[in-house]
Amino acid sequence: MSPHRHEEEGTHGGHHHIHEFRDIRPLRIALLLTGLVLAVQLVGGLLTNSVVLASYAAHVFVDVSSLLIAYIGLTLGDRMQSRRGTRFTFGLRRLEILAALTNGFVLIGICVFIVLEAIGRLSHPMHVHADEMLWVAITAFVANSFSAWYLHKSTHITTRSAYLHVVTDLMSSIGVVIAAIAVKLTNWPLIDSAIGIAIAVVISVGAIRIIREALIILMETAPYRLSIADLEAGVRSIPGILDVHDIHVWQLSRKESAATLHVVTQQPNDEMLRAVQQFLHDHFGIHHVTVQIEQSNLNDEC
Repeated sequence: MSPHRHEEEGTHGGHHHIHEFRDIRPLRIALLLTGLVLAVQLVGGLLTNSVVLASYAAHVFVDVSSLLIAYIGLTLGDRMQSRRGTRFTFGLRRLEILAALTNGFVLIGICVFIVLEAIGRLSHPMHVHADEMLWVAITAFVANSFSAWYLHKSTHITTRSAYLHVVTDLMSSIGVVIAAIAVKLTNWPLIDSAIGIAIAVVISVGAIRIIREALIILMETAPYRLSIADLEAGVRSIPGILDVHDIHVWQLSRKESAATLHVVTQQPNDEMLRAVQQFLHDHFGIHHVTVQIEQSNLNDEC
């Protein structure tokens, strides 16, 4: 192989940046409303002695963080990436991962505290103010309903992800309403502790998954369902390509990945370069592709 004929190009899935219209206002409103829900849940949990409200507040904390990161990413991400001389050449995509990792560890700590508090109350029950608990839960349900309504028409992928977080909060608030009604009807405070423990356990399982996923991405591993062997075989199948080597694929964020690779051909050209980039984008969802073309000296050897 001759090392003298090289062609290198960076791409974003074979396409230039497309600046989509992003409606920040619904995301901002959802962030404010969800922040209000968090504050209400924290104060309500303290005033009503409800472990369920405390557990739900832990869940809402993660969603407030997710909405905040989405807002920062939409308002500053592309601006920092396009700024001349910036060091953030991929924007703020890893900020989401770092925030997720931090949230995961914080959640584990909060859930351990909630479970210990709830276990203590199983032995020494405390009176739970069911009426106030119910009103706090209804307030959260109304606020989450408004947030979901504001976000549901968005088409941008980041805002859609935020919408799913809000919908999860909405479903959880319904569960809190049911728990409040159960405590009110039975006048049995142990229900609150038992449900609180169950919610904390579910949140802990989710937090462990978040930590694992964030660590895997920060280790720059290939996407979970991507087979390097299949990728290599697919690139080799492109007409005109004789060999492919030095393949590296890694995740930038939960939804974006990048790749670099060397391909060997007898007749290097821009069309082959674009064919490789388009193939990786269409078949493997890789958004950022850098291809180095090496010219084979097969004819000279013959």
